[in-house]
Amino acid sequence: MADFPSTQWHLVRGTALSQDDRRVAFGTLVEAYRPAILAYLRARVGVGEAEDLLQSFLASSYEHAWFARADPDFGSFRVFLLVMLKRHVAHWRERRSLTTESIDDESTALGDADANVDPERAFDARFLMTLTAQALAQLRKTYAARDRAALFDQLLPLLTSPPERGELAAIAARMEIPANTLAVELKRLRERVAGAMREQLAELCVDPITADRDWQALRLGRLP
Repeated sequence: MADFPSTQWHLVRGTALSQDDRRVAFGTLVEAYRPAILAYLRARVGVGEAEDLLQSFLASSYEHAWFARADPDFGSFRVFLLVMLKRHVAHWRERRSLTTESIDDESTALGDADANVDPERAFDARFLMTLTAQALAQLRKTYAARDRAALFDQLLPLLTSPPERGELAAIAARMEIPANTLAVELKRLRERVAGAMREQLAELCVDPITADRDWQALRLGRLP
């Protein structure tokens, strides 16, 4: 059986270690993926129920070491997490149906969920944002190590939208570098961000093929 790359897989498997190591590993995973988990639950059961369901999901995950059972056959941690979330919501609905009189009332089961929001796409959007944040944090350290943190900070706002007319030239003037050079640096940073995001994702996938499939799914908003 193939193994996940050890760089992230040891965190996933870490929930089966000692209590201290398990707590650290679990905390790291929660910190990284909590927004994606919550986005999925809000779209699936509504904002009113999502927070309680999130807490029960995290408690069950910790108690039963679900993260330590992330079989490499799932292909990616993203897919594994979605499977666990779907199961948890299904079990929650089963328990709720036993204690509510309106068993056939779909609105009761769904709470205030927005039927127009696809839960998996909401999850993927937040998952992608997490990868982006991780990539940016990593790259800023790289730029800072080369005494280029100021350049990174000036280019960062331009990553999400094209610079307005004259904006690039104004930044170049403040930094006392040619505008053409700054334009090249912006292009390079965009490429580096995408590369760093793919590296982060690859650490959570069993092989390059799976990593590429996950990347395409996240970028295109499609699911496996």
